[in-house]
Parts: sequence; structure tokens; C-alpha cells
Amino acid sequence: MIVINGKSLLEQRKNFIIYNDRLNWRNFMIFAVFTDLHYDIIYDSERRLNELFDSFKKEAVDFIVDLGDLCHSTDKNKDIINRFKEFGVPYYFNIGNHNTDYQSVDDVLKFYELNNSYYSFVYDNFKFIVLDANYIKTPDGVEAYYRKNHFDIENTAYKEILHPYLPKSELEWLENEIRNDKYYYIIFSHQSLTNGFMNRGVSNREEVRKLLEKRNERSKKVLLCMNGHDHGDDVKLINGIYYYTLNSASYIWQCIKETYNYSDEIHAKYPYLKDMILYEEALHAIVTIDENANISIKGIDGSYQNIEPENIGMPNIWNGISIKPKTSSLIIKSCN
Repeated sequence: MIVINGKSLLEQRKNFIIYNDRLNWRNFMIFAVFTDLHYDIIYDSERRLNELFDSFKKEAVDFIVDLGDLCHSTDKNKDIINRFKEFGVPYYFNIGNHNTDYQSVDDVLKFYELNNSYYSFVYDNFKFIVLDANYIKTPDGVEAYYRKNHFDIENTAYKEILHPYLPKSELEWLENEIRNDKYYYIIFSHQSLTNGFMNRGVSNREEVRKLLEKRNERSKKVLLCMNGHDHGDDVKLINGIYYYTLNSASYIWQCIKETYNYSDEIHAKYPYLKDMILYEEALHAIVTIDENANISIKGIDGSYQNIEPENIGMPNIWNGISIKPKTSSLIIKSCN
């Protein structure tokens, strides 16, 4: 429970006037969610980060959630973490599959100032659970993603490889975390718990979903799961639980046709741009939870920066989900 001067966050909101482009009483919580900025490999990442913080300020969010792949965990990027610190509200990071491309898990945890790669936090009557599925299961055991080792293992003689993967110990931890009936639950993960396209989703996602559904048989408390990773927009309702895939704050990864839409200097500095279709906006979502545990997700209807998928013969469904330049809006009633 987050307590300020002896009162919970929700009590604080009930007792104080918050200025948010207007004077208004608030008896609800608001948080921002974004994912897959990939700060180091796009040319306008600083503008996008500024755009995100402008939105966080305008919406007067109570906390911020990053669903992964924010930036490389290097000393030069410590300023990014400092910006979150200086913003003045709590922030929660999810480790993405690319966060460990050049560093170990321990290095990444140290960079993001995390004690563990999966954890939970509580705001009033909601518990938020951050999962880590950046693991590989082979006949020899389970190991964490480390310096693109999942690509190396795929090229070995192994026939039975599962990744991304939620280890048994983490599943047992999750089951214990969602036992308490006094909380509602929102689950965050980098990879999807629904996407069955190739290796996009969590490989043992059905096992995870069954665990969540079993918990809801007693009383409906798990309301929403949110993920990033797929650089697209998707919402599914499966057995009473909403699964929301949040679009990237930056781009679609296409690998169909190399395109050169920027200056030679920009392409030389950011060589991956040729394989991307950038969104104009820093896509994200604002989530509001009212005193009755109803959830409202406010998305963004955005645009492509220059080229569109159809310009290179790319369909609107890619990696199993929509790549329209948007984040979906959604209302979830706790009593549904």
C-alpha cells in the first residue's frame, strides 16, 4: 500500500484538489503505460520521450509503467532513468527481450534499480504484478535471456526449445501473489499472453491464463493483462479477462523492404531505420481506475511518420496483430 502522511493514495485524491488543466476533485487513480521506445536505435527518441512526459504531466498521472525495451542499459542512458526520478511520481519498469542484448540480467537490474526482474506493487485495492518471461527452456534446463543467446540456441541441434517462457518458480510466485481476495489484479508482461504467432507470445501462455482463470473462479479479481513487444495494437477478452497489447511508442519492425526516408547522415547513425515504419506520435495509453474498480483505458489514434505499410506491400496484420498507428481505448467494468 502506498501511504502518504498516514493516508492511502486514494484517500489523498479524495481530500485534495488536483489541477489537471482544470480544478477538479479526484477520487480515482490514473497511470500511464508505454512500451518499446527503443531509445538508442531511432533518430527522434528524445522528442518522443519529451512527448511522453508532456502527456504524463497533462494527465497528472499517479505512476508510470514501462512494459520494456526502453533503452540499452549503458552509462550514457542513465540520464533517461534520472528523468523518471525527477518527474516526481513512482515508475515501474518491465524488462524486455532487448534490454539484455548487450548486458547481463544483473546489469539491467542495476541500471533500472530493481531488486528482481519480476515483482508486485500495491495501490489501494489494486495489486499490479510485473512478470518476466525472458527465459529459454531447453532439455538441459532454463536460462535467462543474455546477449541474444535465444538466437544462438535456436541455431543449435535442440529440437524442443521454448521461449519466451515463464519458469515454474515464477508461476508459483504468481499463484501466491493473486490469492488475496482484498485486491483486484492487473498483470504486466513484456510478451503477450495471447499471441500464438511464431515465438511472439509467452510459450506457456495457456498455463498462465489457466492459473489466472482458476483464481477468478473463486471471485473475479484478475481484470486486465497488458503487454508490449509486438509493436502493434490488440485487445482480446478470454474467459472474462481482458488481454491488451500496447503498441510501440516508436515504430513497426518490417524487414520486408529496405526504405530510406531520412537523410544519409541519419541513416548512417541509425542503420536499423531502413527496416522500420515509424509512427509519428509517441503512442501510449492512460489508464484510469475509479473507486468501484472500473478501468478506463484512453488510447491514441495516431499516424505514420512518412511511409505506410501498404507502400511496401505489408498487410495491416503483422506478427499476429494490427499495426495501425494507434493504441486502443477500452472500458472494463469490474462487475462484468
